[in-house]
Amino acid sequence: MPIPKPQGGEQEDKYISRCISEIGSEYDVEGQAYAVCKSTYDKDRMSKITDTMSKVMARVSYDTKYKGINLKDADDPCTEGYEQYGMKDMDGREVPNCIPIQEPK
Repeated sequence: MPIPKPQGGEQEDKYISRCISEIGSEYDVEGQAYAVCKSTYDKDRMSKITDTMSKVMARVSYDTKYKGINLKDADDPCTEGYEQYGMKDMDGREVPNCIPIQEPK
C-alpha cells in the first residue's frame, strides 16, 4: 500500500495517526511505521517552503535527522550511531554515505 500524503493543513499528530493506521501492518519493527510517516510529513512540509534560505536550512535539518549526515564536523561527518561508508551523490553533489554502525555478530 502506498504511503498516504498529508492533506492540506492537516496537523502532524493527526496525519501520523492516520498514516500509521493505514500502513502499520506493513512494518514488523516497532516504530518503523512511525518513522516512515514522520519522515513523509516532514518532507511534505519542507516542500511547501518558498524562501530559499529556509528551504536550505530545512533540507540540512532533514538530512541530519533522517540520513545521518552531520555537516558540522568535517572530521566525522556522520552523526552518532552512523559511520561513513564512502561517498554518494545527492541532488547533484557528493556527500558522505552514512550508514548505521552494525555490531559484530
